[in-house]
Amino acid sequence: MRADYRVLLDACVLIPMPLADTLLRMAEAPRLYLPKWSQAILDEVRATSSRSGAWSPKKHAGAKRQSGGIFRKHWWKALSP
Repeated sequence: MRADYRVLLDACVLIPMPLADTLLRMAEAPRLYLPKWSQAILDEVRATSSRSGAWSPKKHAGAKRQSGGIFRKHWWKALSP
């Protein structure tokens, strides 16, 4: 089964790692849905995680690099400025 239902994942579900991990694994093959987000959502995730101390500076830098790679293919362009 492969579903193409688009689902917007907001920062509130991408920040708690157990929830984000579960949701992103459900989007792997055979996927149950197609995850979407915007650059603004990823910026909020990075900012909130850095402020709260949940992410180390090294993890923050890695997430910033990733947002231009694999995460970009899931951008919902209509939400980007």
